[in-house]
Amino acid sequence: MELFLIAWLVVIVLLTLGTLRLPLAFTLLFVLIDLSLLAKLLGTVNTSVTLDHVGGYLAFAFAAVGAYLFLDACSQETGGTALPLGPAMRH
Repeated sequence: MELFLIAWLVVIVLLTLGTLRLPLAFTLLFVLIDLSLLAKLLGTVNTSVTLDHVGGYLAFAFAAVGAYLFLDACSQETGGTALPLGPAMRH
């Protein structure tokens, strides 16, 4: 299980770096995924139920950010206005 989580963490961290030129909401999404995977990894390695729960709560947080991004895309595709996504971290 640890190797599985490490592999996903490495891939998602690399994807996070790719979002630095996108609006802040995308970077926030991937940072929350990174933190969730890290908490689950540490919870698995240390057999900590608390860290497992933190990873789960972070998963709910990144799901909420993902839903916000989905609503933004739906709004724009149906002719509505874009939701604020924040400035890019890098230019």
